[in-house]
Amino acid sequence: MKKLFVATSTMIACNAYADSSTVNTGSAMSLGPSSNSYSLSSASFNPAMNSLVINKDESMRMSYFPTMGFNVEIGQVDNFADDLEELADIIDDPNSTNDSPSDVLDRFNDVLDVVGEEGYVKFNAGMTLPLLPLYIHSKTLGGTIGVDYSVNIQGGLSLLDSELSYNNQKESFDTASALYLKSGFEQTFAISYGREVYSHDSGTLYAGAKFKYISMELSKQVISLVELAGTDLGSIIEDEYDSNQVTSSDYGLDFGLVWDAKNYRVGLTFENINSPEFKYGEIGGNCGDIAENTTPRNNCETASYFANVTGEIAANEVHTKHALMRVDALVNLTKRLQFSTAIDLAKYDDVIGYDNQWLHTSLTYDSDWYVLPSARIGFHKNLVGTEISTVTAGLSLFKIVSLDFEYGLESVEVDGSSAPRRFGFSLSIQEQF
Repeated sequence: MKKLFVATSTMIACNAYADSSTVNTGSAMSLGPSSNSYSLSSASFNPAMNSLVINKDESMRMSYFPTMGFNVEIGQVDNFADDLEELADIIDDPNSTNDSPSDVLDRFNDVLDVVGEEGYVKFNAGMTLPLLPLYIHSKTLGGTIGVDYSVNIQGGLSLLDSELSYNNQKESFDTASALYLKSGFEQTFAISYGREVYSHDSGTLYAGAKFKYISMELSKQVISLVELAGTDLGSIIEDEYDSNQVTSSDYGLDFGLVWDAKNYRVGLTFENINSPEFKYGEIGGNCGDIAENTTPRNNCETASYFANVTGEIAANEVHTKHALMRVDALVNLTKRLQFSTAIDLAKYDDVIGYDNQWLHTSLTYDSDWYVLPSARIGFHKNLVGTEISTVTAGLSLFKIVSLDFEYGLESVEVDGSSAPRRFGFSLSIQEQF
């Protein structure tokens, strides 16, 4: 892609240092947040799984290396970054196009309208520290304690559109349209406890609870399209990020249940029961305190316009991790073949404001040979918001190394070539259990 998309995507990746909706790492990229048998990460979704990730003859289990993954998602607008870059160049120099002013207005007002409605870029990434998650079985407590630390990243770029106009006297174009970037860097330290609470010939019921301390650094920026031409976009984004980022912290409480039977397993998870809250920095306020005719002043006034005049964004914003309930199930079709599924029972918004409610399904083959890889495929669908659909595939090598890939079923045109609207990759080195 050209410099506009590259620069903004790079800065999102570097500065969006966020929510359960970012990216599922390890084999969970293919399996989703199900109570599966492929990695220690499964207990990260449901604390009732704590006791199931440790064999009865073991007292402790841990991950060996960091687990990491990322994905990128693009809105359903072909070549929108190229169009915005061309428009910025025309605004900077009206003589850079051979089209008449009326043709430019007709074309780019349509572009601004469509991109404002459908255009966006989202970047998600996540990782854990080496040796984590760590699970310790305690005979004294009659259950298993889990310790985890994770970093989740999310950044998003969209367009706030406004009509393009032409000044006949000055022979210049103008628009209030602007890039809107939101980003977050979330660190979560979690302690969990899970144990068996009921046993019967038909199966065993496990319950668990998790306490999470969450620190989140949030930032949002409005960058006027007029300011983009002939400028170092990366420097603008970095300066705006540093001046706007706010760090706040809160705690979260999770609770989970798992019914484990011979040929199936069913889980129920309640996340963030207390709905923790985190603050964004104010935008579009006290613009008069900034030097006139400068990029920060123009961006501040543009933010004030979209916050106080059109009402498209909030000058002051609080991100709430709303309480979430999820059900999942796993069925052993044969000794080596498993089907799993999970679904969020209500929609929730992620840290950059997009609605999420995910359905996950997967099929796995568990090899009994050490040198023969286990394999899995999955289908995932966001039932609300962007309504993106993806397929996933993964391999577990030597029953310890997991490689998983995500590929969007919908496509978008980028620089004349078709590309998936969503793609991702994950790597983990964890024992199966």
